[in-house]
Amino acid sequence: MSTPLHAFITGSFVSAGAVVNLNLPSDVQRFNLYNLTSLGIGGATTPVMRAEWALTMPDGAAIIGTKANGSDVINWTSIASGGFTRIADSGNQSPGPELAQTATTNANPIVVSAANTGGLAVGDIVRIINNTGAQQITNFDWTVTAVTTNVSFSLGYAGVAPGSAGTGGFFRKIPFDSMYYPRRRFITNVTAATSAEITLSVTHGFTVGQLVKVFVPAGWGLTPISAYATVTAINTTTNTITVNLDTSSAGTFAYPASATFAGGISLPQVIPVGEAAVNTITQPFANLLDDATRNTSFRGIAIGASVQTSGQTYRWIAERGVQI
Repeated sequence: MSTPLHAFITGSFVSAGAVVNLNLPSDVQRFNLYNLTSLGIGGATTPVMRAEWALTMPDGAAIIGTKANGSDVINWTSIASGGFTRIADSGNQSPGPELAQTATTNANPIVVSAANTGGLAVGDIVRIINNTGAQQITNFDWTVTAVTTNVSFSLGYAGVAPGSAGTGGFFRKIPFDSMYYPRRRFITNVTAATSAEITLSVTHGFTVGQLVKVFVPAGWGLTPISAYATVTAINTTTNTITVNLDTSSAGTFAYPASATFAGGISLPQVIPVGEAAVNTITQPFANLLDDATRNTSFRGIAIGASVQTSGQTYRWIAERGVQI
């Protein structure tokens, strides 16, 4: 005869208003999220105070309690998307279904119009496919930085305006980031400076001291670049890295024309190599392979943007149900 044993795992995080992935055992039965920042505080704000999930609920669902404006009353409701999602294996990189989009703006950020946003949330990754009139933003992966459900979503790290608007095409959600850290990232802008600042299309995750190869082929406005460099600074707000690479005379970064891109052109990218060595006589080289190959795949739960309020500190409690 077996006896159920309920074990608990807990932790906390400060919300950035984006999806938070937690590495948890596969036998989690319940999950609760508590707002610590606004506990006992009134005022004209409506933060998410509590969110609940149980194993019987579908992916993306949650029961949430939001503080009523100007009082301490909690309003409870259920949501079908943007809640909690079980992650069976983050190493599974199979894209989601192909969904139609009707337009993309020629701006930074790029706004994508779509009658079905497919449950997208801030922090998700999408891939644009066959974007009529603006092929130059296709085949990139992009971090979603804003969503208006079933109306539009924004690609906030375009770097510069892509040069033309799109009139139709498709997108697919990429369920998880690449399992290996640090990841290769696509470039959307390079400043002309003695220490170049590089914008990347997906939240990059690089850290100071990492060695990378910067590759910008012909056709992207700059004199072609293929050089090793060390990350010297990061900016998480703009999703940029600064590297010790002099691009002051390389020209101005620009997306190629749609027709040029459709005819075949390589994508600019930052490729992780390792950790920068101390001894750099002629060029940097790698001395720590782990900084280019670490496997970060996991199982657990994704906390969606709809069950948290940016800037607030949350305590989470995962309840495991095991038999002994």
